[in-house]
Amino acid sequence: MKNIIKALSIILICGFFLKAGADVLQEIVVKEGDTLWSVANYYLKNPQLWPEILKYNKLPSSDPNVILPGMKLRVPILLIKENLRTARLIYLLNEVKFRRRTEADWKNAWEQMELYNEDGLRTLQLSKAKVKFSSGEILQLDENSLIILRPEQSREEIDLLSGGVRASKTRVLTSDTAVDPKIVPRGPAPDFKTKVKEDKTTLVEVYEGAVDVKAQGRTVTVTKGFGTEVKFSQPPSLPRALPPMPDMNLSATSEIPGTNIKASARATATSLELNIKTPAGTTQAGPSQDSADPGSAKNGASKNGEEKNSAKMISQIINKYHLQIATSSAFTSMVLDEIDKIQDRVNVDFQKYKLSDGIYFYRFAYVDELGFEGQFCSPIQFVIDTTPPLLEIYAPQDNDEVDTEFVNIEGKSEPWVKLKINEKNVDIDDNGKFISALIPRGGINLLTFIAQDRSGNITKKELTITKVKVAAKNRKAQITTTKAKEKGQSLVSIALGTLTAAVIAGVLIFIIK
Repeated sequence: MKNIIKALSIILICGFFLKAGADVLQEIVVKEGDTLWSVANYYLKNPQLWPEILKYNKLPSSDPNVILPGMKLRVPILLIKENLRTARLIYLLNEVKFRRRTEADWKNAWEQMELYNEDGLRTLQLSKAKVKFSSGEILQLDENSLIILRPEQSREEIDLLSGGVRASKTRVLTSDTAVDPKIVPRGPAPDFKTKVKEDKTTLVEVYEGAVDVKAQGRTVTVTKGFGTEVKFSQPPSLPRALPPMPDMNLSATSEIPGTNIKASARATATSLELNIKTPAGTTQAGPSQDSADPGSAKNGASKNGEEKNSAKMISQIINKYHLQIATSSAFTSMVLDEIDKIQDRVNVDFQKYKLSDGIYFYRFAYVDELGFEGQFCSPIQFVIDTTPPLLEIYAPQDNDEVDTEFVNIEGKSEPWVKLKINEKNVDIDDNGKFISALIPRGGINLLTFIAQDRSGNITKKELTITKVKVAAKNRKAQITTTKAKEKGQSLVSIALGTLTAAVIAGVLIFIIK
């Protein structure tokens, strides 16, 4: 009887175990000569559970001893031995290093490399990285960041030693703070950022969902649009509103709703200019987390009546901006990423950063005096174009003489180019061709062609034509014809003289002989 109860207990525990990890799968690459049984023996904590692999994969045979073709197997992560659970580095920018748990040296990382439990990953200056866990969770590392990964946990976990990370479901641990995203069924997936400052202060910013921040025995729940500061060896602060998202859908400088900050932006072919105006020392007041979201979970501090009265957001001073420029709207390939103090005018000279012609995107966010950063504005596209437009003139040719009342002008440029001929606008068709006409004055006429593209680049060409009277033109033609005849007659005479001399010379030679 005891054996039956024991067996049933094992079945129930295994069933619960498998159900809990059923939605979290890890891909395993089958090596040459592998069978289902050999894979189970190497990867599974209990090889006898190999039939579970059949539930998630279509195999040519259910026989565990049949050699498998080269493929990838999807296996519930909770079945896999802890030391074989992996994460994968799916993106890196510039200099990214890794260190295995059993090694002391940092080495250069590469895309698609596997990272194991207790492995370290760090990004250096102007560098970034993205790590994908077996569950599909993607962790983003800022520059100058250092983390220790623990993909072996049933719920992904990392130690953040320096820098910053952005995550959704990953549990983030700093020196004395735990950041736990709240996973709510059918609710929005959390989106939050955790940063560690040089003085070991932890900042948590929540852009979607909610997270619990725990330190020194106190838990504070932070919801969308708010953040908390955790100084070293102190409990979390009351949630405070993050800086507002810049509204760059403005045709001119306008006041950002809820603030006294004014902003506008203008991109040209050579520079990007941001105008951000806020009076020195001005603060921005906002609602508390509780008043902004009455239905949100109450934080630990607000349970006390006295503390609840002081839960209104602390005055917030926005004193920095975070600007990014990239070649794609996803900002995976950034050419500029800088945080600097707000100035009335921020000018980014493209030549300074050696940006070549092409399509780019920019976005920026506000940063307050504590280091809290709001969300970026929507990506805005702009074009760097320093190449003057094409301009070809087919007719008339330079120095042509004309005797007609109208002169036809034909040529080719580029679509959407503005073309002027002697200050007169000329239409260009979709193929870049243009046709026009003008009435020349008597004598020399100067024709000036100016083509300007959307980026302000200009191509300028000039040519002259001379209008002559018909009689004068005929007289000139007659003179030209006469000269040609005389020249022809002269050439004939020379040829005949040469031939006569040759004949006489031949006769003399014959007589002498």
